[in-house]
Amino acid sequence: MKKLVLFAAAVLFSTAGLFAQEDQEPLKGKWLVGGSFGFSKDKTSGTETTDFSLLPSVGIFLENDIAVGLRAGYEQTKIESAGVTSKKEFYGVIPYARKYWFPASKLMPFAQGDVRLGWAKDSVDDTFAWGINVRPGLTYRLNESIAFDATVGRFGYDNQGKDSDNYGVGLNLDDVSLGIIIFL
Repeated sequence: MKKLVLFAAAVLFSTAGLFAQEDQEPLKGKWLVGGSFGFSKDKTSGTETTDFSLLPSVGIFLENDIAVGLRAGYEQTKIESAGVTSKKEFYGVIPYARKYWFPASKLMPFAQGDVRLGWAKDSVDDTFAWGINVRPGLTYRLNESIAFDATVGRFGYDNQGKDSDNYGVGLNLDDVSLGIIIFL
């Protein structure tokens, strides 16, 4: 049900933006301050998986359609199955670069390349974690100063220690991040 609500919100934002194209002031030199929050819970065949992320971010527009920045924060995956609970956590930084299309409109689709660097922790081990991903997304500008931000899916690779290779390709609602941006 939560996935359906997220999908409906994404469709609503994109439809509203397509019909309300307006010229916005130039973005070059503006700062982006904000962050994203992600949460999902999946119950399948007696196994419950809960994912949570909180990633504040800061960035700057180098051009009207190019932004670079840094996200930092925390991600957690918790799996409960047959009375046994395991938890993986990630603490780290994620430098990113974004290419926006239609930067003068309310709806700004983008492609984001990012690199994950940090520490992964589970019940047994703490280890260096890293990854390289490309994510599609949308930014919907409410006004000159505030926007909603979303990425959906990814194409890339993440490693969170021994025996933890994660390849991802797709536009699925299992990898959604929603956020708010303030333009300064």
